[in-house]
Amino acid sequence: MLSRNQLKLVTSLRLSKFRQEEGLFVVEGVKMVKELLNSDFRIKTIFATKDWISGEHLPADRYLVEIVEINDSELGKISNLTTPNQVLAVAYIKESEGLKSFSQEWILALDQIRDPGNMGTIIRTADWFGILGIVASTGTVDIWNPKVVQASMGSIFRIPVFYTDLNLFLQDAAKSSPVYGALLDGESISDVVFGNHGILVIGNESHGISKHIQLHVSHRLTIPSAIPGEQGRAESLNASMATGIFCYEINRQTKKNS
Repeated sequence: MLSRNQLKLVTSLRLSKFRQEEGLFVVEGVKMVKELLNSDFRIKTIFATKDWISGEHLPADRYLVEIVEINDSELGKISNLTTPNQVLAVAYIKESEGLKSFSQEWILALDQIRDPGNMGTIIRTADWFGILGIVASTGTVDIWNPKVVQASMGSIFRIPVFYTDLNLFLQDAAKSSPVYGALLDGESISDVVFGNHGILVIGNESHGISKHIQLHVSHRLTIPSAIPGEQGRAESLNASMATGIFCYEINRQTKKNS
């Protein structure tokens, strides 16, 4: 049964302020909780219906996790989903290990990505294409936002995201790695030869890469439209979609050259 204090805690975690204060975040749904259980994230409590509990979802090393049986009505009260799905877990946010060195790898640098859905999809895309880490500006959406967690489809448990002053990071990183920026006035992605390491900067959904961040971009890239200049066509691609196209081409070239 769901207590009043548990209800208050779980619903408070919808807000970044309380997630940071408590050091906790929420994971929902059968698939997402399975991904959580298979990760190395510590779990505080699992709230689940009888059907989920009877399904023997817990791996052997998770048997000591607290499980609270709740009914569908109670699950609906704490869920962020339109259609709640059997289980919701409260997990501990990992303490930051500090910004790692990715000088010989490909990483993403995110400049003011604000939409949770975009952020989660970018994390999922990075996971698919073997990106080892993401560096995000301090103005980028909190990765423990429930919508980010959900959109990542479990990739958030595998891809480290570091929040930092992006300007200072690129200023230093540009000394040893090429910096590619996704911009509308750049060179066509099909004409660029990518090396085995670098930094790909993706800008804000509405305003693109900030002017001061552009100063660190050594290679301006674009994804050309199939019908350039025609009236009524889309102005640009969604940030997460553009990230996928860039990551595909980088991955294709690096595999071909390895």
